[in-house]
Amino acid sequence: MSETMLIIEAREPLAFPESKPGTQFRKSLPFVPGAVLFGAIGQTLAHTGQFDPDLLRRLRCRNAYPMREGDAWVRPLPATAIHPKGDDQHMRDSLVQRVCWERQRPPALLYAPVDADGRPWEPAGQQFYTIRDGKLEKRTVTQRIHTRVAINRRRGTAEDSLLYSFFAINETIPNTTTPTRFIGSLALVDSGDPETWERVKALLRERVRRLGARQTTGIGGVTLDLAPPVQDRKVRERVEALTERFKRQIARYRRLGGSSWELSDRQVLTVNLISDAILLRDGWLPTHELSADMLRDLTGIEATLLRSFTTTRIVGGWQALWQRPKTTHVAVRYGSLYVFETTHALTDEHYAALERLERDGIGERRAEGFGQIRICDDFHLINWEGKHGSTEQ
Repeated sequence: MSETMLIIEAREPLAFPESKPGTQFRKSLPFVPGAVLFGAIGQTLAHTGQFDPDLLRRLRCRNAYPMREGDAWVRPLPATAIHPKGDDQHMRDSLVQRVCWERQRPPALLYAPVDADGRPWEPAGQQFYTIRDGKLEKRTVTQRIHTRVAINRRRGTAEDSLLYSFFAINETIPNTTTPTRFIGSLALVDSGDPETWERVKALLRERVRRLGARQTTGIGGVTLDLAPPVQDRKVRERVEALTERFKRQIARYRRLGGSSWELSDRQVLTVNLISDAILLRDGWLPTHELSADMLRDLTGIEATLLRSFTTTRIVGGWQALWQRPKTTHVAVRYGSLYVFETTHALTDEHYAALERLERDGIGERRAEGFGQIRICDDFHLINWEGKHGSTEQ
């Protein structure tokens, strides 16, 4: 698989509505959906006489999330991220403690976390984060309302007394002149022909100048820049680090009288959704659960689903090339995750299968950015017991 990082810089306000039509007064998505990049590439290929369905099927246009200068990556917060009520600056992860408490049930110990001031913790919600210099940092965008006058298509002039308003992402970071930027990635599966991959990258750099909705109203201008993929921790390291955290918490609850739970040579791993995923059971039935059978079919790993943290939404889209709506689906929201306990020790082949799964994704419409996953997201590996936001090696 060939892969490149993609940095999108806003030159004008950007709008990525969740649905079309009827977008008045509805906020834009706070990121650049992979489907927008996929559509821009497909439309450019068609306009230049190079349309290639096989190439589009092998593309993986991944979501681009808001970044700051120097960020190597940005991902959604997992659904297990929590913060004290009324204070969204101090976050932590509830995954290990919560799963272990639900499994072991130590007597007279309720799972109701509060901070040092007695404030209850609540879900952090749909936000984005990165880790810089060993510390957790959040990433956001701001939006404002734009108002336009409707055009009478028959006369080609402004329609009397008819205005419409929509939200768009600001082209600059508030109180600065720094452009709003997003970071994502683009990959090509089974890229046996280097010329094809170079052609795709050239199209992005030279041809794609506008993204998103409302382009005829003077928004959507962007510049694209490509960068080499970042060096990442191996899946094996992340799985072993998370398993070790579970072992420590299991031992702690056992000392408090909790039921016995031995991992011995087994592993605990999470499958984190870093984009919405369209999952189908038996090839046709919509589902919000990644079952143990589905994991076995994808990787050959025998495991038990311990817990899932999921929410769903309806996703659709608009075919810019054919000017018609896409089929709507029930999708599992980004930030959702599934926790598995393997029934055996993982081998090199199993870890290689997880690496492939992470690169290729799961579910339907993966070319459009759906189904991006990360095995044992870095958020779960932060040492919350030490200095806030420090990473655990």
